[in-house]
Amino acid sequence: MRAILDSGPLIALWNGEQQHRSWIEQLFQRFTGPYYLTEPVLTEVARLTGRDKLIVEGLKSGKFLVPETMLDQLDDIGRSLEEFPHCDLADASVIALSERYRRVTVLSIDRRHFTTYRRRDGSALPMILPEA
Repeated sequence: MRAILDSGPLIALWNGEQQHRSWIEQLFQRFTGPYYLTEPVLTEVARLTGRDKLIVEGLKSGKFLVPETMLDQLDDIGRSLEEFPHCDLADASVIALSERYRRVTVLSIDRRHFTTYRRRDGSALPMILPEA
């Protein structure tokens, strides 16, 4: 099943994080991809995991899809950065992708931020987050 992927689940998976290990394993069994990602998310994952080659392999194999560039998302990214002071570029790009792919679930471990984000029309992003 397809999903929009925030950086947290991949970082947790590839860094062997124990806190969310069971949840992450179940998540990736349920959502098998392909995964929609953004350039800022991929950059964040690469920087925090060092798994650059796995990212490139995921893109080549079609497991990771980057359906738009940041230039395609500038208005929505700018709105999110302006509206949500705690929002960073990667999160804003995920919100923007959720604007385009409205029926696709966003996967994140960032409950603190993602529960506060809203689309342009005020609706919540369809999310799957670990339990609090």
